[in-house]
Amino acid sequence: MTESQQGGRAGGGNYGRGRSGGGRSGGGGYGSRRGGGGGYGGGDRRPRRGPPRGQYGQPPRFEQRPRFETREPEDRVVSMPPVPPGKTARQVALATLLAAAYSNDYVNEHLETEITRGALPSIERPLATELVFGVVRRKNTLDALLAAAVNRPRENVEPALWMLLRLGAYQLSLCDGVADYAAISETVELGRWLGRDDWTGFANGCLRSITRLITEQSIDGPSPFALPLTAGRYRRLSQPIFANPFGSPTSRGSVDSEFKNSEIEVNQQGRKGRRDSGGSLSYISKAFSLPYWIVERWSERFDFEELCRLGFWFNTPSPLSLRVNRLRTDRDALLAKFAEAGIVARAGDLPTSIRLDSPTRIDQLPGFAEGEFVVQDESAQQAAELLAPNPGQTVLDLCAAPGTKTTHLAELMRNEGRLIATDSSESRLKLVPQNAERLGLSIIETAVVTLEGADIPAGPFEAILIDAPCSNTGVLGKRPDARWRIQPEDLEELSRIQLLLLLAAADRLKPGGRIVYSTCSIEPDENTSVVEAACHFRPKLQIIEQRELIPGCNADGGFQCLLRTEAIV
Repeated sequence: MTESQQGGRAGGGNYGRGRSGGGRSGGGGYGSRRGGGGGYGGGDRRPRRGPPRGQYGQPPRFEQRPRFETREPEDRVVSMPPVPPGKTARQVALATLLAAAYSNDYVNEHLETEITRGALPSIERPLATELVFGVVRRKNTLDALLAAAVNRPRENVEPALWMLLRLGAYQLSLCDGVADYAAISETVELGRWLGRDDWTGFANGCLRSITRLITEQSIDGPSPFALPLTAGRYRRLSQPIFANPFGSPTSRGSVDSEFKNSEIEVNQQGRKGRRDSGGSLSYISKAFSLPYWIVERWSERFDFEELCRLGFWFNTPSPLSLRVNRLRTDRDALLAKFAEAGIVARAGDLPTSIRLDSPTRIDQLPGFAEGEFVVQDESAQQAAELLAPNPGQTVLDLCAAPGTKTTHLAELMRNEGRLIATDSSESRLKLVPQNAERLGLSIIETAVVTLEGADIPAGPFEAILIDAPCSNTGVLGKRPDARWRIQPEDLEELSRIQLLLLLAAADRLKPGGRIVYSTCSIEPDENTSVVEAACHFRPKLQIIEQRELIPGCNADGGFQCLLRTEAIV
C-alpha cells in the first residue's frame, strides 16, 4: 500500500453519482457530531425518502469481484527466515508480525497461533499483544523515526530486519514501562534467535540512535518535534522529523487558522483537496500513523484539531465494553459480582453496558462461563436497540458472524421467534452458534450466503439487520490492520456491495417491516449515499432515523439508519 497516495473520493458504486457530503444526520446518540436529539436514542425520526428520480443510473448487478483484502501491501515480507516457536513476548510479537506480513493475513489471526505454538505464559501475553498491535497501528510513525536513525536507504534493509527495527523502535518511543536497555538488548537478541547474527550490530546501532531522538520532555502540541503518545500527550524529540503543521517554519499563527486557510486545489484525480503547503496533513499522517489519503479525505469534513483528536482516539487503548445478557442477569448484579472479585468496572452510557478500563482475560471474568455478558462496543450495541425486534417475530441478520449483534437481537426477542443469521464466511459463521450456546439462546439459525447477498433467505421478515462489510474507518484503533488494507478505490466496490445487500433486504421485508443498515465506517459514500440510493431504487422505503457516530466520545465511530416499508392499509 502506498502510504502517501492521494486517492480520489469514491463515487458510491456503479449505481450513480459521486458525493462529497453525507446527507442529513439525526445526530442522536452519544458521539454524534451533528444535529439535535442528544443523548442515547435521539435523532431525526421524520420519515423521508431518497433523492428525486433521475439522479441515479441503473441499480448495481450481482457479480463476483476480487476481494480488496487480497491486495498485497507494499511492505510485505516476501522471504522470511525460519521462525522457531516464541518463548517470550518479544519473540511471539516478531513471529506474529513476520507471519502476517508474509501471508498478508490479519495479525490477530496469527497472534493466537504464535501464542499457542510457543506456549507463551499468561503473564507475557499482554506485552506480546501490545507490541503486535502497537507496531501495526503506529507503522508510519515508527518508519519516520527509523528514517532519521538508520544510515542506509530502507530499500537496502531486508524487510524482516526492518520489522525487527520497528519492534525495537516501538518499545523505545511509544511503549510505557519498558526500560531502554531491555528494549535494545532483547530486540537485538531477536536477530540471533532467528539465526541472523549479522543483523545484531546494525540493529544495536539503529536502536541506540532512536534513544538519542527520544527525550523525557513533554511538549504542548503539534510541531515537527512533537511525537504524539496517547490521551492527548506529546513527547519532544531532539530533532524535527515531521512536517511543520504550522504552515511555514516562521509561522506564529494558530494551527487551525493555517489549516483552514490552506488552498484548495484540483489534484491529478480530478477532485478537490487541500494543498498541503503547510504540512498539516503530512504531520497527521506520519505523527499519528494514518494513510495520507484518509487524512486528506477527512480534512474536507474535520478541522486540524479534530483530526488530531481522531488520531489520538485511534492510537489510545479504549475501555473494554461489555453488553449484559439481560436474559441471564442485570447490570447491577454483574457489577456487584465484578466488585466481589476485585475487578474495577463501571456502568457505561447504555442501559446494558459495562466498561472495564484495565486489560483482562475475558474468559476469566466472573459470569463469562454462565453467559452473563459478551464483549461489544457501545456504538455497536446501538444497532440492535435501534431495530428493536419483538418476541415472536421473524428476523434476519445479514453479515452476522461472529454473532455479537445476532445474540443481542435474540436477547431483545427474549429468545422467542425465529432469527436467521447469514454470512459469506462459513468458518466465521460457525462462531454464531457457539456464542449463542454460551448465552443460552436457542432461536438462532445460520445460513451461508454469497458476499453480495443474492441467495439470502426469501423471508418475508418483519425486521432485518444489515451490519454491512465496510472500510472500518470508524474503528481504526480496534482493528489496526484496517487503516493499511483499505484504498480509496475500494470504497466504490464496498458501496456497490452495501447497496446490493440493502436492496436485497428491502425485497425480503414484510409491509411495514423495519431495516437497520449499520456500518463501522464514517465515510458518507458508505453510509448516507448508500441509504439514499436504496430509497431511490425502492421507493417504498422510508428513512425513520439516522445516526452518524463520530469516534472518540466514549465509543468508536459508525453509522446506523432505521428504515421501514409502507404498511398495507
